[in-house]
Amino acid sequence: MSSLLELIRFGYGPARGQVVQGGGIDPDRLLAQLGAPDPAAQRWDRPTLADRYALLAERAEERRNGAPDVSASERMKEIVAQDRISFTVRPAVADLGFVERLVNLFANRLTVASTAGAGNYVQPFRDEAVRPHIGGRFADMLRSALWHPAMHFYLNQTTSVGPMSSMGLRKGKGLNENLAREFLELHSMGTGYTQTDVTELARLLAGMVQDAKGLRMDTRSIEPGEKIILGQRYGDADPMAEITRLVEDVARRPETAQSVGRMLARHFIADDPAADLVDHIARAYSRSDGWLPDTYRALLEQGAAQDPVRQKLRSPQEFVAATLRAMGMTGLETGLPGLHKNRDFAVPDLLARMGQPVFRARRPDGWPETAPGWMTPPMMAARLDWATDLSRIAGKKADPGAVADAALGDLATPMLHRAVRGAEQRWEGLAVLFGSPDFMRR
Repeated sequence: MSSLLELIRFGYGPARGQVVQGGGIDPDRLLAQLGAPDPAAQRWDRPTLADRYALLAERAEERRNGAPDVSASERMKEIVAQDRISFTVRPAVADLGFVERLVNLFANRLTVASTAGAGNYVQPFRDEAVRPHIGGRFADMLRSALWHPAMHFYLNQTTSVGPMSSMGLRKGKGLNENLAREFLELHSMGTGYTQTDVTELARLLAGMVQDAKGLRMDTRSIEPGEKIILGQRYGDADPMAEITRLVEDVARRPETAQSVGRMLARHFIADDPAADLVDHIARAYSRSDGWLPDTYRALLEQGAAQDPVRQKLRSPQEFVAATLRAMGMTGLETGLPGLHKNRDFAVPDLLARMGQPVFRARRPDGWPETAPGWMTPPMMAARLDWATDLSRIAGKKADPGAVADAALGDLATPMLHRAVRGAEQRWEGLAVLFGSPDFMRR
């Protein structure tokens, strides 16, 4: 049983009928989620990377045989469509909200988007490169993300060839530095590296391949010779081992510790977190060699985590999931105009209007982690439209006062409770609740 503050600040809010207890944040209770099963969420487990490789191979075989490009292609399109739906529905039904928040946080830090051939692989990236490692070492997550085909397609690593490799010399191809740059700038350190480090890292990464045959180096594309990155020397006798060593070295850098500390504090506590809070989390990260549960504990035990004043604006995904949870819905209910469009799930389109088109972050640094990125007039209008539409659809029989008590309790202002209870119609009271700043913040 969780407290209301835990469910809101470190999850997606309480579900309708969920029993909560008083008090503040219990780090042990939240950390226990990391190794616990969540059958409600696991019903939304999606096809694996291996499953998708098999389906892509089937599609290729169909094309070779001259068969109509229908069967395998249509099945893949349906899989990707369901991936987009799961982005909202899974957190709306999950029992372990902290786990789902962490998956979305790290998947956003290590952003891949459904562009440049990556669309089939974004969900497996979240499920296989990120999710298994949120309760482990950050270095392991970094390595999985670095090798994942979604990352390779998104950042054009598939085009990177060592200039002095056999392929580079024969075809005149060269390095693509996108992955090397984003690995240092966005995924790990943030600061403390040079352009020379980026180029040398790109030389080390040239030839990486992850496909149906597994992880390997394409010997035709490997850049020969020693590479010097962040003052360390990396050879070319065993490039895969050297890439692993590089990831370990970068994960242990103090800049990476600071970057992870800032990310956690900014996501869960405040847009501009206190420097001493960031330093405290970073020290825990370094002491534990990047062991993330210890890093989370350093955050959870701080007074800022216990403060009932909620400074963070929910992202569109968090906001929509929280409203669905408060109403005991998934968004997949049939016969509900507004939730469906031409019999298709409409919430992904709704999130796009709020500024968060599913799996299509605008830049490699992911979705905004601060309020201004979500607060343009059209984005806020879309939130209010959703609050109104959902309330009209589902609120005719609901008691808005009871919903407000369950969703926010004493964390809501007395003025909001009065406004919700004073509305002329039930649905109007719910719309006031869901459209309020109190509900939109965590």
